Amino acid sequence: MNSIKAKYILTAIDRGDYADLKTARIRVYGNKGRCLSNTACITDLDEVKGQCNPRLASNYCTVKNIGCVKCLETLSELAAR
Repeated sequence: MNSIKAKYILTAIDRGDYADLKTARIRVYGNKGRCLSNTACITDLDEVKGQCNPRLASNYCTVKNIGCVKCLETLSELAAR
C-alpha cells in the first residue's frame, strides 16, 4: 500500500465515510468481540505489519468496525512516507 492510499483510508476513517472505504476495496476481519468493540483489522496491511488478528473465527466485521490500534498505527506510518 502506498502513502496516497494510506492517507485516503485514514481520512475516510476519520470522516466515517464508509462508502469511500468500500470503494477503495478495503478488506477487514474480526470476530464478534472485535465487531462489538470496533477493533477490526485491515487485512490489506498484513504484508506490512503481520497478522494481528488470528483468522480463527467467522468474520463479523465490516469497514464500519475498523479500529485495530496496530493497523491504524501502520496506516499512519505509511501515510507519513
